[in-house]
Amino acid sequence: MDADGPAAARRRAGLLLNWPPQPAPPRDVPIPLYQQLAEDLVRQIRSGKLPVGSLLPPELELASAYGASRNTVRSALRQLQDMGLISRRRNRGTMVQEPPAQGGAYVQSMSTLEDLVALAQNARREVQGAGEVVLDIETARLLKCPPGARMFRISMTRRESESSPPLVWTDAYIDPHYRQVLRRVRAQPDVLVCDLIEKYHGRRIAVIEQITGACAIPAAIAPALHAQAGDPALRVVRYYRDAANAIVEVTVSTYPAHRYSIATTLVRAR
Repeated sequence: MDADGPAAARRRAGLLLNWPPQPAPPRDVPIPLYQQLAEDLVRQIRSGKLPVGSLLPPELELASAYGASRNTVRSALRQLQDMGLISRRRNRGTMVQEPPAQGGAYVQSMSTLEDLVALAQNARREVQGAGEVVLDIETARLLKCPPGARMFRISMTRRESESSPPLVWTDAYIDPHYRQVLRRVRAQPDVLVCDLIEKYHGRRIAVIEQITGACAIPAAIAPALHAQAGDPALRVVRYYRDAANAIVEVTVSTYPAHRYSIATTLVRAR
């Protein structure tokens, strides 16, 4: 570490001086340091402070600038590389590159999802409400979080056309750290919440776990679904996890009967 400290190292590296980030409210699941570092670099790339074609400082210089270990820096850069924001080549360094136009779609094959992105593009999202909530015991168990944890909930419906009834009511639970994504959720109704978190915060989804089951439509959401309380429905819970298997988002979707189905093909093992 240089004697004049990380701030001077950041100046020499050409990085912004907004590190470390401002203290956040107490958290139930802290954001890992490598993820905070990745988010800071993503902000600089998106804002043009680190333009396309520019070279990032070497790993050791980044480690000095951020006051982090080299392994932490490598994990952060791996996040950016997976997002397509940088390319890394031997003897050439790490270069900022033009991000891909669209993220990859999720394809269902027993253990992954089918038509998730297509649903987002074809069924218009309408935000019904949003705000921070404290999880009760039942909801915490469903979300695989500790009771009393704070989450930011975005409630929304989707419909195929103005004249058609809503297909689904979805409550999306995200870390309050990402509450500012709400503005983009409203402005970009055809983009998944997890894709917006990835694009603007650098938290990449690696795995989506899906659990389905039968349920009755709760009275609180029945009017919005043009249904009766207690009517049969399909409940789909999706857990969006990053490469470290940490939960980034959980969605709880209620589909009235006959409005949505999931098709799965089973292949006999040879």
